[in-house]
Amino acid sequence: MKTSVPCPQCFKPITLEDFEEFSSPFTMKCPHCQAKLKETRVTPFLLLLAAIAVPLFVFLGVKVKEYLSSIWPVIDKVPTVIVFLGTLYPLYALYERFNGLLMFNKGHWQVKKKQ
Repeated sequence: MKTSVPCPQCFKPITLEDFEEFSSPFTMKCPHCQAKLKETRVTPFLLLLAAIAVPLFVFLGVKVKEYLSSIWPVIDKVPTVIVFLGTLYPLYALYERFNGLLMFNKGHWQVKKKQ
């Protein structure tokens, strides 16, 4: 596993800790030269994975809510997303961690073109 990747503009290393501080994969900036970065190799795969994972997460959230509402009827009035995050957040965190590590280790980094 890589511990850093070079910035395509200034060639200084961007560490995994720097990568974890990005608010989203669409707002990545080099911590050294502030160049806006984009990843081009893994992003299409991750979008396909998200198209599969999101319906799965919705299905699991509904099933957990149905199960819990049979035990505690008040759960039926709680939004499904809150039930999902309250009960299955570790699953979501693993999914996000996998996405980040895959993008960091297998990604092809480029500088975004100025418009």
